[in-house]
Amino acid sequence: MAFEDFKQRWPENIAGKFYVGAQCLDCDLCRHLAPEVFAHNDEGGYTYVKKQPETTDELARCREALSRCCVNTIYDDGDLFDWKKPAA
Repeated sequence: MAFEDFKQRWPENIAGKFYVGAQCLDCDLCRHLAPEVFAHNDEGGYTYVKKQPETTDELARCREALSRCCVNTIYDDGDLFDWKKPAA
């Protein structure tokens, strides 16, 4: 969890604690675990955070997706950085 990872996030990620980085392999696990939080970019073939978790259940499933991500590219430190700066 570092600023370099944050700069490599997908631009579609909604501002907040969770985001998906550019290393996403589009395995579909996170979308399967938390479909209300994660969405698919059809053109780019990757996943992004479409909505920050709002309920305890959504948060738990989002954390499970983070812990099971095969390339460790789901992050939960987005509330530490300035979302107004564009992703690299």
